[in-house]
Amino acid sequence: MKTASKTIALVFLLAAATCSQTKKPEPIKQEELAKPLSVSKPKSVTIRYIANEGVLIASRHKQVLIDGLHREYRPAYLFPPPELQSVLENASAPYDKINLILVSHVHLDHFHPQAIGQYLKSNPKAIFASSMEAVDEVAKGFPGYEKIRPQIRPITHEWKRSAEIEQDGVKIKFLGLRHGSERWKDIQNLGHVIEMGGMKLLHIGDADMTVENFATFNLAQEKIDIAFIPYWFLSSAEGRALVKEQFNPKHIIAVHIPPAEADEVVRQLKKDLPDATDDHACIAGAQHPRCNFEGSRHCRAGDQLD
Repeated sequence: MKTASKTIALVFLLAAATCSQTKKPEPIKQEELAKPLSVSKPKSVTIRYIANEGVLIASRHKQVLIDGLHREYRPAYLFPPPELQSVLENASAPYDKINLILVSHVHLDHFHPQAIGQYLKSNPKAIFASSMEAVDEVAKGFPGYEKIRPQIRPITHEWKRSAEIEQDGVKIKFLGLRHGSERWKDIQNLGHVIEMGGMKLLHIGDADMTVENFATFNLAQEKIDIAFIPYWFLSSAEGRALVKEQFNPKHIIAVHIPPAEADEVVRQLKKDLPDATDDHACIAGAQHPRCNFEGSRHCRAGDQLD
């Protein structure tokens, strides 16, 4: 189904350059790890891909990291390689200026309590805002919790209800979404509408792919510029129709692509979505006029929309 939205599928060298279970990846060079986030215009954002559904979003003066602080979990999920994990968790440049850390839910391909705690300890100015479920996991899993507690803002998760905060000039609308599959229906999955750099970005975590899950939020009226969408929403006519009708984003970035299935997923996305375009090893889509995705030709974790 051809839609007005452009689709950008984040597939980094078969989505396996950073975490192949069969071939040891090349270490990320120090100059790549230290590459600063560049934002060219006042009303624009730069997006740096971390892994799986993890992205760092930067405007001229603010940065938001969502689902980016996690560690190696299972072969099906992309994770930050050790050298990136170390730089990120210890708030080394260029990851030392993150204002707000968001987590959609507590599954370990999106979140790790010790990674969250270590970053907050390393950057006392950063704030962590997420569900009470995620906050409780950090409290249980990070030994220095009491010292970072002032940096934590619990958000009430209630299905079909939203909550809003403004932190350091960044507006966030938290969406109480149901997680996909009956097995995980009780997991507190938060969606996020992030307003910064004159743009609106949507991240839905692993939300259940039903109209009922989203209808109450009227997201199609939000004028979403960029939506981060799990690739399976785009793998069926029903899912693509839901994305168009419920979100109607100007641009889509497909995330959560399994490394072992990346080739096939990419091939099918390009077949089903003719607007999806290829940028070297990544499928990186048509550039949004106010969004940079700065990526090296090797398309690895830590790269950015260009």
